[in-house]
Amino acid sequence: MQILSALLYFLAQHSVIAILVINLIGFLLVIWRFKISIMVFTFILSMVNFFAGNILNAWFLAKFGTDATAIITSAEQTSSMMNEQYIWEYGVVMKTAEGKAVESQFTTSNVSIYPIRNSILIPVQNQEFVVRYIPGYEKNIVIMSDESEYGKRRISNDNLKAVEKEKTKYDFSPETDEFRKSYIEAMKQYIENPENDLDSVNIMKFKAIIRHLRP
Repeated sequence: MQILSALLYFLAQHSVIAILVINLIGFLLVIWRFKISIMVFTFILSMVNFFAGNILNAWFLAKFGTDATAIITSAEQTSSMMNEQYIWEYGVVMKTAEGKAVESQFTTSNVSIYPIRNSILIPVQNQEFVVRYIPGYEKNIVIMSDESEYGKRRISNDNLKAVEKEKTKYDFSPETDEFRKSYIEAMKQYIENPENDLDSVNIMKFKAIIRHLRP
């Protein structure tokens, strides 16, 4: 597991160098005894890794890794760009399950986050979050966003949208009984959803509103 974690870390963190290495291996294999088609295969493999190496690394660590906590210690904007946005570089300190402190780093272009989504959601600096790693190669980590406080709050904010939609309709026409009932039901669902347990402020507020709106 340690060797596989180290390999995936290299492929995810150094995807450009990995293109050269993978294709060099393919070239050497062709010279040795393989057909030219091996070069086509290694080229495709290097391109897949360039765009999805961090995704494979995230899945591997999420499935086989050990839980730990970490904090971001530094965040610096680089001069490089990706998708017309500047790439940021982050310093991280992780405390392993054994209590050992390990330093690592990642950028917005190679960070591994699980669950895998289109958006890159980085924890705020100095706030603890959950990661997973393979013992023996601790600097390769995946951020477990939905198990971390910042990720849970993001989920709560997404869940609030359903309540806000019903509130907008009710505020526009409070005399409409259907809108009042829909608003109450949306708030009840938000309160009962365990994903929103951290949002005690809105839960208390919604309970008070429900008591006021009920006939």
